[in-house]
Amino acid sequence: MVDFREPLDLRVNNAYPWVLAIGALISLLWLGLQPTQRKSEPTTRIDAGLIAIMAGLLGGRIGYVATHWTYFSQRPEEALYFWQGGLSWAAAAFGALIGLAVYIVLTKRPFWSLVDALAIPAAIVASAAWLGCLIDRCAYGFKTAPGLLTPPAPDMIGNIAPRWPTQALGGLLSLIVVGILYWLSHLDLRPGLLAALSLSFVALIALGLSFTRGDPMPALAGIRWDGLGSAAVLSLGLIALMVNLGK
Repeated sequence: MVDFREPLDLRVNNAYPWVLAIGALISLLWLGLQPTQRKSEPTTRIDAGLIAIMAGLLGGRIGYVATHWTYFSQRPEEALYFWQGGLSWAAAAFGALIGLAVYIVLTKRPFWSLVDALAIPAAIVASAAWLGCLIDRCAYGFKTAPGLLTPPAPDMIGNIAPRWPTQALGGLLSLIVVGILYWLSHLDLRPGLLAALSLSFVALIALGLSFTRGDPMPALAGIRWDGLGSAAVLSLGLIALMVNLGK
């Protein structure tokens, strides 16, 4: 759920796509195993989840290519190389939301109950993305003084240095969010609150950790573009939260 890879062929391995795929599969299994009385059928939830995943991948790739257009303008065919990695998490979030909205409009499904069903799976995918980066050495933290909380870690080309544990924190915090959302899902919440909280939590983690990242990224007024994207998604989550609280 971050801009996960630089376009240069500097990867040590291809763990990230596999870990992300496992996270997506777990999310779909979660959707299928939930009881029918949650105001939507398992098949409907799985269809919505698949739409969100596909639209998210497309949006994330478009956002990544746009962010690194200087590189891709010279190699336009590589924009289609999804298997090489390179996703903008914020663009993926917006892509998933747009795809889900189109699906809901076309099928006339209840909006808030369906997006609530995807709240926990979204946090699962976010955790998988961070953990995939931990294994694949992308979205790494910047160099800092050595210490207990800043262990030596590699960047994408294998340079070892004390770094902020950005990827590990992202994965751990996202798993904590999964637990919080699971607990909240058993309470009598207003429709839409669980989805708004999920989006806000995931975006807040990405925004906070963007200030600890050391991987190259274009910036605007000194703020990384992935941080700006995270702030935009967080704003959307907070707006959804206020709308639902105001019902």
